[in-house]
This record gives sequence, C-alpha cells and structure tokens, in this order.
Amino acid sequence: MNADPSWSTTWIDNEHPALRRCWHPVARSADVGDDGPMAVDLLGERWCLVRLGGQLTALRDPCPHRYSPLSAGTIVGDTLRCAYHGFRFAADGTCVEIPAVDPDLPIPARACATAAAGVTESLDLVWLAPEDPIAPLPEVPEHHDPDFVTCPLPPLDWNAGAAQMADNFLDLGHLPFVHLATFGDEDDKLVRDYKMERDGWRFTAHHRHFTKSLAESSGSKGDYKVVERELLFVFTAPHHVYLRIGYPEENVVLTISFCHQPVNATTTRLYCTDYRTDIEDEPDAIAEAVGFQLEVADEDQELLQRIGTKAVPLVPALEYHSKADRITLEMRRMLADLVAEAGAGVSS
Repeated sequence: MNADPSWSTTWIDNEHPALRRCWHPVARSADVGDDGPMAVDLLGERWCLVRLGGQLTALRDPCPHRYSPLSAGTIVGDTLRCAYHGFRFAADGTCVEIPAVDPDLPIPARACATAAAGVTESLDLVWLAPEDPIAPLPEVPEHHDPDFVTCPLPPLDWNAGAAQMADNFLDLGHLPFVHLATFGDEDDKLVRDYKMERDGWRFTAHHRHFTKSLAESSGSKGDYKVVERELLFVFTAPHHVYLRIGYPEENVVLTISFCHQPVNATTTRLYCTDYRTDIEDEPDAIAEAVGFQLEVADEDQELLQRIGTKAVPLVPALEYHSKADRITLEMRRMLADLVAEAGAGVSS
C-alpha cells in the first residue's frame, strides 16, 4: 500500500496523485504561440507552456528561485527568462544563467526548473504528463479523415470531476431523461445488452438504441421521427471518451471526442470536437453543428454540477450498479487498475 494519505484507493478525483502518470490536454495548440509563454493549470498545479527554438516544453510555473511565475517571463533566444531576477532556462528546465552571480561559477541543480515528463501535440491539443505516462494518448481516426468536417467547440469549464464527466459521456441510461430537449426519445428507456472488450488501457463498447433522427434532434417540437443509432465507444484512461454515432437510415456518421483537463479539485475543462459527414466544410454549417452540441452539453452540465461530490468511487460496493451500467463500471475498474499500476494497491 502507498503510505501517501492523498493516495486513495477508494475514490478518484481531479487531484489524485495517480493522474500524474497520465496524459492530459491542457491547451489548444493554436493558443501556444512562438512569442511568449502561457500558464495552464493541471491537477491543482500551475505549469508554464512555451515554445523554445521550435520545441514545445512544459515547466512547473513557479521559478525555483523565488517562485515568480515563469509564465510571466520572456523568450530570449532558445531560453525562457524569468521576469523577476532574470534566471534563464533551457527547454529541459536546465538553468543556464543567473545574472546576479559570477558566470564562471557552476550553476547548481537546485536552480533548475522542473520539466514535465512528457509534452506533445495531438488532436490540435497540447498534452502534458507530469510524470512518465502509463496509458497511451487517445486516438481519433476521423481527425485526419477528409470525409469528416471538424467542428471544435470552445473550451468549456465545468464544476465537475473529469472522471465524473467521462462517466456521464459513457452512460447509456440517462439519454431519455437528460436529453429530451435535444436528441433523446422518452420511450428509449430499456438499455439492451451490448458488447464490450478491453485492450490494455482502452476498452470498447458497441450499443444500439432508438432516438430522434439527427435532423430533428435540435429544436424539434411535437412529433418526431424515431431512428435506430449505432454507438461505438472507446474509452482511453484516464478520461478520454471517443463516441462514433452511426445513423444508418440517414447515412450519417457523427463522431465526438471528449477530452478532459482536470484543472483542480472542483473544475474540469472540456475540449469537445464533433466530426460530421453530413455538413459542408463552411463556417455557417460548422457553427450550427457546434451550437447543437453546446445544447447537448448544457443538458449534461446542468445536472452534473449539482452533484455534491466531484470524485468517482473505485470500490463497486459504494454504489448500486445495474446490468445497464457495465460500461461505466468497466471505467471504474480501469481507473482502479491505473491507481494500482501507478503505485498503490486497491482496497478489497
């Protein structure tokens, strides 16, 4: 057992130390320019993102000298200069200059900034792993598929936990209750049996159910056409949800990528992107698609933010689980395995 009192094997929240060994989205790639650093928050810590000599790097934001934010600094050549006393840092965090000290003296390791174990770009996002990551980056094949139009939503901050939000996006039983104003069908209450398969730090689930037609899923009143949808879920630990929705009768595929940034104990930033085959790649059509997805997100957000706890239990006995909850129970099992792999045994 891990002796760290913050290392719970019963619950997982946005600041659980096991999440330090995972990839997390922290910014849109386009928001990290070449002209200066930016601050981001992850797991209750502040990091500084900066491009130095064409290399993206992430350093703990407090300067090791007097804790001044490195994100307030400036780029000098291939280094980042602290705004307070002019310490300069290379992309790996090495301190290469202390202006107030004789340059012939060696610079001690304690003067170096802490670099993240991993920082990379994927899906037009910056991903950060504070320590060596256990699980892989998520995959979204549609992101590079010319048959799909990419519709990114603006980043959304929720008063909810990242695992809690992933749980919601995987959940099959809430659709005819939470989403009646958009795509839900009030008669679609029974969750039929579905197939699941785990592969390492990912699992997939296939499900079919009835819902409003996509064309009538936004703003429809009164009667509407009910169609069958085919759902493919792929969950990648710790929090990514890939959802591919097929509408066979309408010959449409809508894929949604849900990326979660655990900002702090009570806040998660959602980077959600739709990929659609039924719209033109032009601003008005994309804006309409984004508007619809924002309506759906509002329905989920309104309810999730009213849940008092922002953590998800890792011990099955702490909640009631029905047969319909196999997909979200598997998420809990995988997160419990992640906690164990990262250094703690899971309570029996």
